[in-house]
Amino acid sequence: MNIGENIALAFASLKSNKMRAFLTMLGIIIGISSVIMITTLGGVLTNTVNKSFADMGATNAVQFSIQFKEDQANQYYTNDDLFTDDMIYNVAENFSEDVHYTLIQSDSFGGTVTKNRKQYKIDFTGFSKDGIPSQSSLHLLEGRNLRENDIKGEKNVIIITDKLANQIFPNGDAIGNTIDVKINDTVQTFSVIGILEFKLSKLSAAAVSASGEDMSTNVIIPYTTANRITGNTDNISFQFLLYTYTGVDLNDFADRAVDYMNQRYYKNNPKCEVTSWIPQDQIGQMNNILDIVSLVITIIAGISLLVGGIGVMNIMLVSVTERTREIGVRKALGAPNSAIRVQFIVESMIICLIGGVIGIIFGLILGNLIGLIVGELAPPNVAAIIIAVLFSMAIGVFFGYYPANKAAKLDPIEALRYE
Repeated sequence: MNIGENIALAFASLKSNKMRAFLTMLGIIIGISSVIMITTLGGVLTNTVNKSFADMGATNAVQFSIQFKEDQANQYYTNDDLFTDDMIYNVAENFSEDVHYTLIQSDSFGGTVTKNRKQYKIDFTGFSKDGIPSQSSLHLLEGRNLRENDIKGEKNVIIITDKLANQIFPNGDAIGNTIDVKINDTVQTFSVIGILEFKLSKLSAAAVSASGEDMSTNVIIPYTTANRITGNTDNISFQFLLYTYTGVDLNDFADRAVDYMNQRYYKNNPKCEVTSWIPQDQIGQMNNILDIVSLVITIIAGISLLVGGIGVMNIMLVSVTERTREIGVRKALGAPNSAIRVQFIVESMIICLIGGVIGIIFGLILGNLIGLIVGELAPPNVAAIIIAVLFSMAIGVFFGYYPANKAAKLDPIEALRYE
């Protein structure tokens, strides 16, 4: 009997016991669909993380910060330990061939705007001139960016999002208008100079959608103004960002800039030193973590495949018992043990293969449904699909061999006498 005939016999047996065959496949379907769904979600999360960093323009940025030296952990910062405006711009000028953009950023703080008896939460961030990084996905819809005279004059100018503008100025006359913002117990009046496109990361948008809560909108003001409002009038900072041109080796640039600052500004400082951090490295670290988490969860989900395999073995043993007389007839007509063995192994493989294909389809559907909720889709993981198919067939062979071997070793006379 050739393979084609064995496959035909397998399908005929499955058709005669449709519900039993489906229940047998169910363990394989759940296991395979879980594995495929997890690998798909891993791709969704990886894409989301990568795009979030790219949207922030962090793929070619280096952050510099002040840290205490190892033996100075119990010290306190003073203004003399921190970065000043002149220091930061001097570093950028010294590495002008590498540096495309300089960003000084203040600590964030919150405030509320009251309009028509409704309160709107806003989060302030103070930026240096040209406050919207050119490499980021932030898009200025109307008005202008921050200018140097805004920074030097500590002006109360503000760039708001289109979301806030539509809520406070429904007539579209935000530019040039003023808004009053309550910050702690004081009220600050700001003149609107620009409108920024409101954007949320995919994960944040999904969280807001799930919670039903309205998320605070971000606004941009001069960092000198932010320092004045928060009581820091010396225009000093714990950290700043330098954005490099495309193609610059970030690690090499970071090392050179750190050495330059430590030698020029912190050589005689017994407490502090400059350190660097490359956001791009964080992308790789997060991707590695996601890969490890996906692998662990996949292994856990794979346990259900073993349970499904045991179910296949169980049903094949039942099938051997039910078809004992058929096996006896075939052996009496001269069928060798190998033919009987192959027949039942093929049937077991068909059960697992069909279950595997259905599991792959369900896994892809479920993974992409969750991806749609998050707002990011990932292409099917071809390697995972191929492995899933081969693994399901291997389960069929492994768990089908014992029942098949038992059938092949049946004595034909005893089998024919079986009722």
